[in-house]
Amino acid sequence: MEQSNNRHRRVYFVLIFVIIILMALNGIFVYNYFTTDKKLVKTEEKLFATDSVKVELQKVLSQTSKELDQFKGKNSELDAYLKEKNDSLQEYAERIDALLRQGKLNREQLNQALDEIDQLRYYKRKYLSQIDSLSNHIIKLNKENSTLRENVDQEKMKNENLTMQNIKLGNKVAIGAKLQTSTFIITGIKKKSNGKEKETNKVSQLEQLKFTFNIADNYVADVGNKDIYVKVVGPDGTTIYNESAGSGSFVFQGQESHYSMKKTIEFTQAAQQVTIYWTNGSSFSKGKYKVELYSDGFSIGSADFELK
Repeated sequence: MEQSNNRHRRVYFVLIFVIIILMALNGIFVYNYFTTDKKLVKTEEKLFATDSVKVELQKVLSQTSKELDQFKGKNSELDAYLKEKNDSLQEYAERIDALLRQGKLNREQLNQALDEIDQLRYYKRKYLSQIDSLSNHIIKLNKENSTLRENVDQEKMKNENLTMQNIKLGNKVAIGAKLQTSTFIITGIKKKSNGKEKETNKVSQLEQLKFTFNIADNYVADVGNKDIYVKVVGPDGTTIYNESAGSGSFVFQGQESHYSMKKTIEFTQAAQQVTIYWTNGSSFSKGKYKVELYSDGFSIGSADFELK
């Protein structure tokens, strides 16, 4: 009888032990289930849909296309400039679109896409400002040329007996031989591996500065080589000077002045576009800069730009 009771007690203790083990395993299972579920939720919360970003990108591109269309067909030079800038904007858009095609993005990728769209907006505003300036300049030149032709025709009728020498002398007194510039554009450049230029205003990427401006026709100024002196004035108000990068000195209004670089062009009296590339020879700093152009003892143009 006592042996039977002992056996029952052992069975009872075994059952209790098994129940305790099962409860412990069940607790571990429940803990792992909810922990894993929280991790999945946390991981999912790190991903963001790109639908709204795609809509914003399409909105920027559509608005840009409409704004560029209003300038098309007015002038061959303007159309060529429009195509160049539109291709540059399209390159930005394709890079953003490639990122968005991945579907959902993490916070870093989403911020990158939004930053790229901000850059796209920046260059859109910059290009539209340049295009508008060029368009207005072309309209102004057309009006001036029309007025000039009318004046010339009238003068020819009034002064058929005047010689070309007298006409040239009169124009020289009225107009002067000073070179006239317009549409002065400054662009930061980074060269890609394929040789193409990428525009940038970030000092961390900047390798060169590109100066582009137009010189108006001038049939009074002498034909031949003309030295264009470029002064790049830094944020501290001093001219950036580096002899190894082509810097030197010239005389302006009777005083010696430093220039950052010099370019010699062949002047034929006809209008022409001039492009100058400049490498500082050292790193650029953030801030606002001013670029001044000089030739034949005259100040012939200036423009401002900012590096970030």
